[in-house]
Order: sequence, then structure tokens, then C-alpha cells
Amino acid sequence: MDTLDQTYKTETKTIKFLLKAFFFFIHLAIMTEIVAGPKFRLGVRLLFFLYLSAPYYKTIKHRYYTYWTFSTFLFVYISFKVYEQFFILQQSHIGALYVISLLILSIKMYILSSPIYYPRVSWWEYDFRYRDDLRIQLKTGENEYEARLTDLRRYAGCVALFEEVKLGDEIIIVAKVDDISVNLRGQVMSKRRDLIGRPLIYGVMFKFDSRSNKKRYVQLVRLWRKEKHSKRKLKFAHI
Repeated sequence: MDTLDQTYKTETKTIKFLLKAFFFFIHLAIMTEIVAGPKFRLGVRLLFFLYLSAPYYKTIKHRYYTYWTFSTFLFVYISFKVYEQFFILQQSHIGALYVISLLILSIKMYILSSPIYYPRVSWWEYDFRYRDDLRIQLKTGENEYEARLTDLRRYAGCVALFEEVKLGDEIIIVAKVDDISVNLRGQVMSKRRDLIGRPLIYGVMFKFDSRSNKKRYVQLVRLWRKEKHSKRKLKFAHI
């Protein structure tokens, strides 16, 4: 099995495990609070988190960006509970359960912050000339397409393309800025269509099976940053 495929499947299993572990420790913490001091509001809170697990899982399964809204609220809430249990109620055993939940949530958020799962999109930039992207040529098999690299982080990227490319296909990204050109091999790991009439969004994991590929990735990052800097200068040139 290809190394990238294996890595992606391992990450997917890890995300599912972390999601189950997160809600397990949250439920365990609330039930421990109920045992320590039974209150009606704690029962309501437990029922709420039991209900929340289903829609929260759907935001991950379908890659909805509302996942980040849910996760941010959960992070703030659990951080408050850690403070409350340790410094106000002096119940360190319950606080420890919330600390574990917070760590699991943080790890899960870090894994999902990759362009493979949730690419960054310049929603606020209405003028396409100033969006954070880089024009590229995408080659797959005998085909070659015009595309845009819209995100580049953590050794992965996001490609916006109107043509259909199959999951698992190996591709070559060719980026050129001024006199500098970079070719980098990768594999399509995810695909999504946010709006009809807009390009398909492909999550690409780059191949690092040789030292030259790692150097090319570094060069691509430099081109990416150079293009972003040039667009920002152009945008604010007449202000």
C-alpha cells in the first residue's frame, strides 16, 4: 500500500478514536460531578452533550466549517471548567478529566487544521486578484490543467480546479513566479465542492520520498509567500 494512503487512513482512524475519547471523558467528567453533588442542571448538561455528539460528528464527516465554531466554543467551555474545578470547587479529580478532554480536543483540532481536511479560504476577499492563491499547472497522466494553489501548510496543499481528478491520483504541480519554477509531486487525498459554479477543491499531500522533493517543497513555500506579499502590496498601493 502507498505510504501516503496509509498515512491518510491512519489519520482518519485517529480522528475517529479521538472524537470518541473526547466525548467519553466529557461524559465521565459530568457524571462524576453528578455523583459528587447531584443537581438538575448537571443532568441537563449531560443530555446536551449526548445530543451534541451526533451533529458534531457530522461536521467532521462532511467537512463543514461549522466544526471550528463548535470546537472553539467547546475549547472555551472546557477551559473554564478546568479553572472552576481546580481553583474554585477544589475538585482536582474532576478537573483532571476536563484537562484530558481539553488535550484530546486540541490534538484533534491540530490534525484537522491541515489543507487535506479544512483548507483556508479567503472568504473575506471579494476581488479574486488579491486572494491568497498561486497560479499553477497541474499535470495528471497525459492531461494538463490550469489551476490555483489556495492553501499551503504542513506539507500539504489545496488546489482549486474545475476539472475532475480522481481520489488517489498522482499529480505534478508546476508553479512559476518570475524566473523561478518549481515542480512537485503529490497525491489527491480529498475532494469537495462548496458551491455550484465554483471550482472543485482538492486536498493534496506532497511526496517526500527523496531529498530533492523536500527542497522543492521549501522552494514552493517561498514562491507562495512571495506571491502573497506581492498581492498585499498591490492591494494597498493606492490607499
